[in-house]
Amino acid sequence: MPSIVACAKTTTPRDRVRDVAAGLFADRGLDGFKMRDLAQRLGVSVMTPYRYFENKEAILACVRAHGFACLADALDQARGGGALEERVAGLATAYGAFATAEPARYRLMFALAPAQVPGVAEVRRQERRVEDAFAAHAAGFAAPGPSCADPVALGRLLWSTLHGVAVLHLGGQLPQADLTDALCQAARALVIARAGKGSTPAGTAA
Repeated sequence: MPSIVACAKTTTPRDRVRDVAAGLFADRGLDGFKMRDLAQRLGVSVMTPYRYFENKEAILACVRAHGFACLADALDQARGGGALEERVAGLATAYGAFATAEPARYRLMFALAPAQVPGVAEVRRQERRVEDAFAAHAAGFAAPGPSCADPVALGRLLWSTLHGVAVLHLGGQLPQADLTDALCQAARALVIARAGKGSTPAGTAA
């Protein structure tokens, strides 16, 4: 399952600035991030990063967009056939593997940042890709029919639930030692609870 770094494919100077900046943001946060420190890590002049980004907020937007793009790819790759339990477990496992591969960079994706900065539109576009990936998974969790749960709504519930469990785990607040088990239990409970409101999960007996 691809992590943020695994899907980075740094091929341009701009990509390298983004990836090195991600590490600096993870270490120091937005307030502690300094362009001169970034230049030092890159081994370039202080003005070089400005060739590619207007300011540190624009760099953070790029880092966040890239993270969501990688997450969307990971979730797309996790889609498959099989019984309902296997499909739910596949989604939960993929999300857990992504979140724990690089916790600091995962947290950066959800960092509060100014709404009006260069690159924020790309962040929103990649976030929508993640929403679409969750909706695609959710669409396969319920049998088709007039009472079928809205896959977009179910997808958003799944994302918010898995994200919450992952954040609690990363913060050491989750009693379960195994994040994958916790995520699978949470996702399964949510899918079955939604099914109980009118739709039957695909792959289960009606």
